[in-house]
Amino acid sequence: MIEDSQIETWVDRIDTELVRYFSKKDMSCNPLDRAMEYTLLAGGKRLRPLLTLLACEALGGDVETALPFSLASELLHTYSLVHDDLPCMDNDDMRRGKPTNHVIFGEANAILAGDALQAEAFAILADAPHSNLKPQRRVAIISELAAAVGRAGMVAGQVMDLEQEGKPIDLERLRLLHSRKTGCLLRFCIRLGGHLADADESGMEALTNYADAVGLLFQVVDDLLDEESSTEKLGKTAGKDAESNKATFPKLLGAPEAHAYADQLLDQALKALESFNGSSTRLGEIARFIRSREH
Repeated sequence: MIEDSQIETWVDRIDTELVRYFSKKDMSCNPLDRAMEYTLLAGGKRLRPLLTLLACEALGGDVETALPFSLASELLHTYSLVHDDLPCMDNDDMRRGKPTNHVIFGEANAILAGDALQAEAFAILADAPHSNLKPQRRVAIISELAAAVGRAGMVAGQVMDLEQEGKPIDLERLRLLHSRKTGCLLRFCIRLGGHLADADESGMEALTNYADAVGLLFQVVDDLLDEESSTEKLGKTAGKDAESNKATFPKLLGAPEAHAYADQLLDQALKALESFNGSSTRLGEIARFIRSREH
């Protein structure tokens, strides 16, 4: 991901903790647990939990204590991937270089695995130990995740995405679509790190401004990669957006303007970090990585 030994260590720890989390489950004969584990442990950048740890670090919080909480977003994100790939949604047969969940376990088990992953994410936030986290702040965290992924967040964005297929769209609505579908969960992950560091209002505002820019940046780059990269590099089917007539930034703006817009969003993200006076260096590295990523 990034040549930073601390970031590499944290990504390894996230992977280890995800494996440990599922080692507590009876996986021997339960097709549900096996389906959940299949996509969750298939790899990935672990960007969402990593953003929680880096935001916590930037605000002077205890990253070790934040680690269990950070796993919730990876379970939630994995649920969204499993459901996105279903025949009734994006109808994709490859994810992270492997056959998608429904191809291996069947459509019904894939749906149920996604449902269970979502529930487990909320259980993690409710149960993870943290000696200094006030009850009202824990409730706020759980409420924020519900808002981020529900009827005004990620799921709403997915509905908008399906409805917009083959239809004209303007930039304002495209921004709204992707701020919901992709951006809301990324914003939650970053704000979660602030909550766990007991950030004040100004700290949370700076993190939110960074998150809003990074969330759109991630999607603009994702759209460009779908158009310009290959299936081998992406680990999923390239060109799927065009095939499905999806609303994308390159389609609306053209590739050169979409690249310019991505650069503008990167600048906005980095500017939002200026108030942290150097403690957010790794958040800046992640924003640059998102802009330059190749898969």
